[in-house]
Amino acid sequence: MTGPRPPSGAVPLRPLKPPRVDEVNHPEALALRPYCVGRGVDVGCGHRKVAPHCIGVDILASGDEGEYGVVRGQVSVADIQASGDDLHMFADGELDYVVSRHNLEHYIDVVKTLKEWARVTRPGGVVAMIVPDERAGDTIFLDPTHKHVFTPESLERLVGVVGGLRVVKSEVVTPEWSFLTVAQKVAPEPEGLS
Repeated sequence: MTGPRPPSGAVPLRPLKPPRVDEVNHPEALALRPYCVGRGVDVGCGHRKVAPHCIGVDILASGDEGEYGVVRGQVSVADIQASGDDLHMFADGELDYVVSRHNLEHYIDVVKTLKEWARVTRPGGVVAMIVPDERAGDTIFLDPTHKHVFTPESLERLVGVVGGLRVVKSEVVTPEWSFLTVAQKVAPEPEGLS
């Protein structure tokens, strides 16, 4: 991934320091793992899938090194090289789940992205996302490839606007760093019923 770097000597509006975590028992992976039941994808898996059986999707091919943020210098373990907003290799409703960790904030069109994640998920399946918590600090300064910022409330509103999904859970995962939002795909109403 390439993108602009903050100007030399630039100071974030609200400094944000990545927390120290145990990579083997990463709290974000542990928070997402219960949703990885059946067949599904880990969008933006980078150098660490949420669970080994997830299909890893990343813009970086397997073996490529990340350039920014916490993935700088880390080697991608993706099974499929693709942008997470174009999962054309999966049919409508083919997957039981879509999980993503620090990925949604990288897309220019987050509505398109969420619609794509909902499209590939079966009715009753889940879309579970962990994103940086903008309430904690300046997340765009931390990684210049971030295009959007979220709070739990703003992400819940976005999911509601997209349609086809309903939020079933929202909680802080790593204090002063990230939160989880889980949405379930709702079954379409049968035609002719009102």
